[in-house]
Amino acid sequence: MNNRILVALGCAFALAGAVSARAAVVSEADAAREIENLPTQVAIKFGDLDLASQQGSAAMLQRISHAALEACGASGFSVPDYRWATKHSSCYRSSMDRAVADLAAPTVTRLYEQRREYASN
Repeated sequence: MNNRILVALGCAFALAGAVSARAAVVSEADAAREIENLPTQVAIKFGDLDLASQQGSAAMLQRISHAALEACGASGFSVPDYRWATKHSSCYRSSMDRAVADLAAPTVTRLYEQRREYASN
């Protein structure tokens, strides 16, 4: 079985309870700045996909998108408005760009660029 995994990176968002003990002794603003600069990694399994095909590439982009949303603070349980805002954030865009570039699959890259062009028009 081909067990390939890609990691999507994003900006970390944490709840106040997840702040380390060290951050508890600094100001709230300083703690927030510290937390926002930590990368979050989300593993994406894709060994079952043919990345040379249009269908496999589309499925991979969908998986990268879900991982980027999660890495940037949204989940399947987030309200639609929050998911929409996250999907239009710089965190999401940079996570998508980085993950697609790291994957280095020509068909995925081409499809991603086509979708970005369509979205910007």
